[in-house]
Amino acid sequence: MSLQPLIASVVLALLASAGGMAYGAATGSRGLAAVCAFVFCFFMFIVAWRVNRPAWLAEKDQPPGLLFHTMRRNTRLAALTYAWGAAAFFAVYGLTDVTWQHGWQYGTAAALIAAGLLFYVRSMGDGDNGTPPPIALTLLHGLAVLGGLVFLILAGKLLTQKGDWAANYIFLFGGIAIASICYVAAITQWRLRKS
Repeated sequence: MSLQPLIASVVLALLASAGGMAYGAATGSRGLAAVCAFVFCFFMFIVAWRVNRPAWLAEKDQPPGLLFHTMRRNTRLAALTYAWGAAAFFAVYGLTDVTWQHGWQYGTAAALIAAGLLFYVRSMGDGDNGTPPPIALTLLHGLAVLGGLVFLILAGKLLTQKGDWAANYIFLFGGIAIASICYVAAITQWRLRKS
């Protein structure tokens, strides 16, 4: 399935989630901020599943470039997830009284990663003969994010009373979203490469 018809809803979810997180931070409602982050995370998993499912059901005679185009869509979804992280960082730490000295740095880093991923998609080309990224790249991305999530949880960062509590929600749910996109993408790569 093409990602194009879903882009408007993804951008709307991105903005609503970042705005909801900022409202939660401004009103001291950590629960609201967490729910807004979770909803975006879950929404991205559903979108990734919808985009990849047709590739999972593809017959032996696949249309040319099916894996290539599906992986480009997955990379765009990852870029949109990092863009959500940037928007959430900027909204929470730029529009509320919650303070954390690294909010702008991490927001900028997330925006740069999103831009880098979009540049990567563009450099892959758009023809049916493009080479999809290797499955190792997908797995490495997912494992790196999972490593960060393990650290975040084991270090007790989610229980902090400091101003980085909102950042930790962004890391947690953004990381889960990226890991789930990588998981779905790896399934697609595995199924299409072996057929």
